[in-house]
Amino acid sequence: FQTTIASAVEEQTATTHEMSRSVSEAATGTGAIAANITGVSAAAETTTGALSASQTAVAELASMASGLKAEVNRFTF
Repeated sequence: FQTTIASAVEEQTATTHEMSRSVSEAATGTGAIAANITGVSAAAETTTGALSASQTAVAELASMASGLKAEVNRFTF
């Protein structure tokens, strides 16, 4: 009986170690995913800033075009 019990305890210990290793790997993977999400978030924030600057530039360009059109109309009519 002692040998059977010792064998069962050994198997249970091996299983527990394997489960611990799997959980550790999952935690490492989760950390990598979190880092990737942080990177995507930073990229999205940068893109948002660039789009905002582009919108401002487009608005200024539209205003300049309107002003130039008014000046051209003033000379042609």
